[in-house]
Amino acid sequence: MDKAELIKLLKKSVVPALGCTEPVCTALAAANAAKAIGGELKSIHLEFSRNIYKNSVSVGIPGFDKVGLHYAAALGAYIADDTLGLEIMKKITPEIAEKSTRFAEGNNVTIHVNPEIGGVYVKCMLKTDLGSAVSIIKGGHTNIIYTEKNGEVLFEKKEDLVEEVAGNPVHPLAHMKVSELRKMAQLLTEDEIAFLMDGADMNETLAEYGINENPGIGIAGALSAGKAKWILGDGLLKRVMVRVASATEARLIGCPLATMSSAGSGSKGIAVILPVYETAKAIGAKRLETLQALAFAHMLNEIINSAVGKLSAICACATASATAASAAIVLLMGGTDEQISYAIRNMCGSVTGMICDGGKVGCSLKLATAMGTAFMSAILALDRVSLRVTDGICGGTAEECIHNMGRISSPGMIETDIEILNIMLEKTTAAQEG
Repeated sequence: MDKAELIKLLKKSVVPALGCTEPVCTALAAANAAKAIGGELKSIHLEFSRNIYKNSVSVGIPGFDKVGLHYAAALGAYIADDTLGLEIMKKITPEIAEKSTRFAEGNNVTIHVNPEIGGVYVKCMLKTDLGSAVSIIKGGHTNIIYTEKNGEVLFEKKEDLVEEVAGNPVHPLAHMKVSELRKMAQLLTEDEIAFLMDGADMNETLAEYGINENPGIGIAGALSAGKAKWILGDGLLKRVMVRVASATEARLIGCPLATMSSAGSGSKGIAVILPVYETAKAIGAKRLETLQALAFAHMLNEIINSAVGKLSAICACATASATAASAAIVLLMGGTDEQISYAIRNMCGSVTGMICDGGKVGCSLKLATAMGTAFMSAILALDRVSLRVTDGICGGTAEECIHNMGRISSPGMIETDIEILNIMLEKTTAAQEG
């Protein structure tokens, strides 16, 4: 991979997202189908992978005061514009919100969860007075692979171009060594990657919103309170934990501000960008050094996500994104390739296995926890303290550690993923019956 290809990949991976990407993905599929068929909306039927469902059921929708995939689908269908991608919710108007609420609450949207399908998968079958349309998103949150109108295929992407759920062998970075990534990152010029600073500014603004407004259940607020200062102190670690928690909490409650994403997720973007940027500010890193560290973190996040899967039983924000941030912090602090590898091994032997039980404000607590581990792993690595190769799932190299993280995710925790879904469905059913 040359520099031009790398920059193109970064620009594709690091994009703004408004709201949690799973409801947005649902809205996007509905928008694509509605755009294809036109006419007056009659009904929507949705089929989801277990991962899309569990990551969507409890999160807020920006610009809308209700929660639920049936609302997300109705909103997308009435917006009927798929060109904004992850920022589709920008097009919500009071009229669209009112029509969507009426349609969704009129039992016009049906949902089926297929527990046998993992990763990113949404199928939207939509009917209007002009006929029917089908849209399928698979492999990536904006990756529309199929569009059909009244039985006629309008668009179809070849299956070999669709990303795999986990262990993706076709990812352009999948076979690169971490040391090679580091070298490539440090060859990038300021002009080539200046756009990455937009993500830092965007996510810092989101963090400030979360701190000032204290939305959600108050995780960031409690971490900022007097007792927290006595326990956590008032240094860089606490600052990062608070800002990551506040940004995540604001995002997942449905605040109107966009997030800069990484590897297809806004929460991953928060977990990658904020700890690296805050560390760079704290140590007085030069702008180019900061940008290169951010580029390295985003690329490493892509690699680890390709191993564990975009959506899985594992919390990829903690396993992939916090690990990428830890390695980038070591780079910022002048660490060697060996020390970067130590940080990845320390993360592999500690946070791997944290479950993903869906997107919700509680993810703030998971990310804050992962930030503590990321900084500990980096500090240990810089002092050349590493978990042993013989310890548990730890590998001898960074690449082996990443590979083993992927194995824990799939096939290791597929049954766990199904059981998490069963628990969530049981809770939903009980709430409806109660």
